Amino acid sequence: ALLAGELARRRFVSIIGAGGIGKTTVALSVARRLAAEAPEPPLLLDLGSLTDGALAVGQLLSALGREGQGGGLGAALGAARRLIILDSCEHVIGAAASLAEQILQAGPELRVLATSREPLRAEGEWTYRLPSMACPPEGAPLAAAEALAYPAVALFVERVQAAGALPGLDDAAAALVGRICRQLDGIPLALELAAPRVAQLGLQPLAERLDDRFRLLMQGRRTALPRHQTLRAALDWSHDLLPPEEQRLLRRLSVFQGCFSLDAALAVCGEAGEEPAGLLDRFGNLVDKSFLVPQPRQAELAYRCLDTTRLYLAGKLEEAGESAAMALRHARHYAAAFGQAEALWERLPVAEARERLCPDIDNLRAAIDWSLGPGGQPALGIALTLSGVPLWSALGMMEEARRRLEAAIAAFRAGAEPEPRLGMRLYAALGTVTVFLAGTVEAAWVSTLVFAERLGDVEHQLRALNGLALGAMRRDYQEALGHARRFREIAWRAGQPADGPVGDRLVGFVLHMQGEQAEARRLTEAMLARYPRRALQPHQNKLNFYDQRILSLATLARIRWLQGETAPALALAREAAVEARQLEHPSSIIFALGITLWPLAFLVGELEEAAGARQVIQRDLPPLRGWVLWTDAYRGAEMVARGEVAEGLPVLRGALAAMSPTSFTIRMPLLHVGVAQGLLRLGRPEEALAGLDAALAEARRGTELWFEPEYLRQRGEILRALGRPVPEVAVAFEAALAIADRQAALSWSLRAATS
Repeated sequence: ALLAGELARRRFVSIIGAGGIGKTTVALSVARRLAAEAPEPPLLLDLGSLTDGALAVGQLLSALGREGQGGGLGAALGAARRLIILDSCEHVIGAAASLAEQILQAGPELRVLATSREPLRAEGEWTYRLPSMACPPEGAPLAAAEALAYPAVALFVERVQAAGALPGLDDAAAALVGRICRQLDGIPLALELAAPRVAQLGLQPLAERLDDRFRLLMQGRRTALPRHQTLRAALDWSHDLLPPEEQRLLRRLSVFQGCFSLDAALAVCGEAGEEPAGLLDRFGNLVDKSFLVPQPRQAELAYRCLDTTRLYLAGKLEEAGESAAMALRHARHYAAAFGQAEALWERLPVAEARERLCPDIDNLRAAIDWSLGPGGQPALGIALTLSGVPLWSALGMMEEARRRLEAAIAAFRAGAEPEPRLGMRLYAALGTVTVFLAGTVEAAWVSTLVFAERLGDVEHQLRALNGLALGAMRRDYQEALGHARRFREIAWRAGQPADGPVGDRLVGFVLHMQGEQAEARRLTEAMLARYPRRALQPHQNKLNFYDQRILSLATLARIRWLQGETAPALALAREAAVEARQLEHPSSIIFALGITLWPLAFLVGELEEAAGARQVIQRDLPPLRGWVLWTDAYRGAEMVARGEVAEGLPVLRGALAAMSPTSFTIRMPLLHVGVAQGLLRLGRPEEALAGLDAALAEARRGTELWFEPEYLRQRGEILRALGRPVPEVAVAFEAALAIADRQAALSWSLRAATS
């Protein structure tokens, strides 16, 4: 409708797009739409078969049946009211532009619809860039009906079914079809060539083999034009029309993954001593000819090759013997870019720094893969990996960060003379990103501390001691407190204005977890009073990517609730949650909402607020396995608390069972109490008591002493439900009250006293 309307208004429209993207199909569709209103049928003139542009006018006259007659186009077309389609203009672009202008001058009721990889740049031309067909986004689980709403999926399924395969599309098949469509960039020609292969291979094998798509998609319709019979033929046709200088630049651009900036393209792909103006002209020509797709990117444009085109061009780069040289230049460029960007994490809010750097993440990955691969440069790969850690962490991509750091450490160890400072940085980064993941992180922090002490590096000593303190809280209170106090001592001695208050916070947090609330509060409040706001950003990077102020606000909220100050505690928890969300900072969001606001809201019976905190984590953060299990457990606990025990208890227990005992520093004793309460409501008090006693024993080993009074109170409730003697029940309640009083935990005292 858009193109038909523009033709009515402007008379001359060009459909611009990459090869195989469906320009001719769209042009014919527009022609059919206009045919009902036009007195004469549209005329399709295929210029793709011409070897000489000078023959274009003669070909049109022949199609009109006027070849050899006098008067030229004016006589042949002057009185006509029809649409002339000039198809495949790119290889005779100048002649096509001249022909279009002559047609329009021949009569006022004539219209021209052209298809080309690039604009004709003729008088009166209005261009429309034809995009690829829309595909389902990656990572979005869609039902079959939803997937079929995407044009690429609908076309592919239609062609597959025409070939006698896939009689019905279920949800699992829809996910594979979406993947295939994305791999083929939504290019109609590629989809049509791939569809018959489903009957031969099946969906899953086809999706797995599309990296070799040029060999796989060799057979098209016998009636198609030669350039449309295979995917390679379509790309050969377009590529071979380029002058050699543009071919060279285009194949070099295949080294980029995803989007890239103009500056990056010029820096990586130019020749030594080449005039920038000439290179810029060639780059602009490739954009005009639809080899490069412009993408909005903050205040500038970025560009990308369609993946299918990029793979084709990578083959050309290999044939030219330039692959290794271009990969090295590409890796060096992004090593410099990400190295300079390290200052952004110190200077800018996390969300802003992440937004600036995220568009380059695919190129960062490609540069690392080449550098650490066969024939690469390991030192470059190690530097790239380290400079990428803040971005992966800000995106919550901890698994990827760990995997890449482990590869970088392997390369570091394999080096002839490993440099200690580099090893220290690698192990510190590994310890930082693995705090949320299954598996112990102590080994990484011990290695960091050994290097840091040898080098006299105070910053990394503090990072290591911080990590060791958090890790030790899983098993040994005294060890954790020892690491925290050593951190505090070194930090205050070093004289950095921000590090000393962070030491207060760390000691205060360990004391809070072990039930010493009065001293924990004093240290946490001292931290908030002394901590300079200008230090917030650097400490997110140095100390486990947490915002230290948010950590302190959240810890103080927990302490004040335990001390009976419910309203101020909830206000602090909400303040921490707001600040964390404003930062868009994953680990700080987890601490503020998951470790503080959710449990406090749950404890005071504000189930809607608790559910809201959980939903923020589910909606706004990447689906890291540990976080997913936590939110599943929270959802199950909410269901149990609402009385939906039969449905909620399996959800809660399943999530707890799947959690690794070393997946995160802080256990959630509230969840174990939720299981016990659920079992009690189902009439299974013996099972509830056994589970609670196991959790209580774990807490007493030094991991969750702050929760011991509530465990004991719940134990008393279960003993009462079992009908145990009153003195036995009273012992549990009295022990809960005594420990709560000793901890100055008024909330626990009140709960125990009223049971």
